[in-house]
Amino acid sequence: MQNVAIVTDGSCDLPKDLIDKYKIFIVPFQVLFDTQAFQLYGDSGEITKEEFYFRLEKGTVMPTTAIPKPQSFLDAFEAASKVAKSVIAIFLSKDLSGTIQSAISVLPMVDNKDITIVDSKVTAICLGLLVLEAAKMAKNGKTKDEILIKLDNLIPQTNLVVVVDTMEYLYRGGRIGRAKKLFGQALNIKPILHFEDGVVSSGGTIRGREEVIKHLKFMAPFVAKNTISDQLFIWHTRDIEIAKELKEIIEQNNANNVEVRIQVSFYYKIFLKQKSYLNQLTLLETQSQE
Repeated sequence: MQNVAIVTDGSCDLPKDLIDKYKIFIVPFQVLFDTQAFQLYGDSGEITKEEFYFRLEKGTVMPTTAIPKPQSFLDAFEAASKVAKSVIAIFLSKDLSGTIQSAISVLPMVDNKDITIVDSKVTAICLGLLVLEAAKMAKNGKTKDEILIKLDNLIPQTNLVVVVDTMEYLYRGGRIGRAKKLFGQALNIKPILHFEDGVVSSGGTIRGREEVIKHLKFMAPFVAKNTISDQLFIWHTRDIEIAKELKEIIEQNNANNVEVRIQVSFYYKIFLKQKSYLNQLTLLETQSQE
């Protein structure tokens, strides 16, 4: 029996091979298209990414999300407790979802188990990177306290920069009105979003897709140099050519031999506080804020 097992929710966006390698327990997240519910376990689930984006782009029904079922928390906690003395459950920001509150509510049903719940203050692959770091430490025999101290240090240093490539889904999801959508399209405005104190905040705007790409390519050489993790994700929603270009730039400046992965993402509605799905071009950077 190991010291610690790690639990997280399906919004973590981690690839299945890493979930399996580090024995991470997933509480599945639910994505709903009208009355159809699909369970998501990070990077994989009951709906493929191809089908998800086909439905998003071609369908008339906008997808929504639902908090994992109580039984899903119980199943994950029980399974994790069988392989470890303690369990650390790292979930998406409590200000973005009721997931943490639901997890806390089922704890009295898990008898005599040492379970600690951590608010990551982020979601998506940012959450995944925190979970991955904790799982690596757990696999290496670190104690619960050592992992919690590391997470306390990493959480304030984890961020995601999102450049919204189209306002269509902001409009369809009710986040903006038709006039603002048309105004933004006319000026070719690309909003920038990021995390701040557990919620999504505006980081300004960029005019034009080419400007977006120029900024991302400018940032790319500094990413591997400043990362505090040995894993780095270029996270995108179906813009593979730009993702490959960014990866090439990063690897040319990768003196620390960080593993760089391109990740196609499910982009959860939960990220924008239940308002909308976005089609975006993103670059993930986890870096020291000292």
